[in-house]
Amino acid sequence: MPTTKTLSGSTSTGDHREALADVALRLGDVGTGRTNAMVGVLTETVAIAAFTDGGAAVGTFQLLGSVPAGAILLTTRLGPVVGFAGDTSAAITIGDGSDPDRYHTGTPSVFATAAVGVECGIVSGTKLITTANRPTLTVTTNADFTAAVTNASGVVTVSIYYIQT
Repeated sequence: MPTTKTLSGSTSTGDHREALADVALRLGDVGTGRTNAMVGVLTETVAIAAFTDGGAAVGTFQLLGSVPAGAILLTTRLGPVVGFAGDTSAAITIGDGSDPDRYHTGTPSVFATAAVGVECGIVSGTKLITTANRPTLTVTTNADFTAAVTNASGVVTVSIYYIQT
């Protein structure tokens, strides 16, 4: 029979205020081998100034956090996005260092501002992460990446969703 545990916590809302919340966790059936999957998310917000200019049409940034070994990838989401307005062709890929678009298909645009977000498509390649890694963001433009950096208005939030095993 499943059991439920309640955890109490608080979240800072700024200006020395906090919101209190209770979270109920339902645990799997003891002795049956069934458990409830936990969804993890790696979320980071990156300004264009943090990207390393590759000296041509590409800028890169390696996220500070990592996707853990054993994770099964679900989807990737961008947003909100403050447009990388220096070049109308600015598109992003999110890779694992060896596969430049491991975490999604396509090349979603980050030129335009998208308050709600940008769909990234399905996971590219295998979904199982065998070695923990820090994803790499690559923004590619039609011209020199310096034009996008000089504009200095781009900010993107990246969220990678996965099942923790």
